[in-house]
Amino acid sequence: MTTRIASLYESKILRTVVGTTAVLVVLVRFTEMTLRTVAPIVFMFTAVMAHDALDEAYDLPEGANWLFYGGSLVIAGLYLTVVDLAPWVGGVVALAGLWFVFDGATTIRYGASQTTHEYVSDLEDEMGETMLRMQTLNVVYQALKEASVAQRTEELATDLNLTESRVERALEFLESEGRIEQIGNQYRVEPPRWGRVTPIVQFLVWFPRRVVRPFHRVTTKV
Repeated sequence: MTTRIASLYESKILRTVVGTTAVLVVLVRFTEMTLRTVAPIVFMFTAVMAHDALDEAYDLPEGANWLFYGGSLVIAGLYLTVVDLAPWVGGVVALAGLWFVFDGATTIRYGASQTTHEYVSDLEDEMGETMLRMQTLNVVYQALKEASVAQRTEELATDLNLTESRVERALEFLESEGRIEQIGNQYRVEPPRWGRVTPIVQFLVWFPRRVVRPFHRVTTKV
């Protein structure tokens, strides 16, 4: 009996279901939210949990998560339109859901449009290694940012008390993300082109490209 209870406790999906249900109960009990207003959240949560359960059992293809999530948004949008009589909001939510469904379908059909760097793609559920790599990225980037001249891998490894291989992998990832640049065998932080508004400019450039990506993939494959 104890073993069975322990196995249930170790289930990530079960813990998420219990935790989310508890949060929803608290919201309904102690705030002005009602079962009617939390229904769209329940739709999306159910879809995500269904995907996680099926993915764990059948190893669903990449893009299936967007299908489930997009489908839940479509249902939530229709619910807002019909039940809450908010056609404008519901229409926007449903339209966003249709985009997610389409993006997920194209990903399943044609594969991922971009490959994930191995620095983050091989982590899976290794929480300890994930935290270590994130910390390594931060200290390496900050060290380069504070340095007055470009740095070599071995210099960074010595100053940060890290192995050269770990520093080298972090540098490769930061370079692939455009955060740093390599000059010979040295690295330095790449100065932001637009100063403090660089993240905003990057988002404004990225967003329309991301929206049209699934449509572009379909037209180029036809």
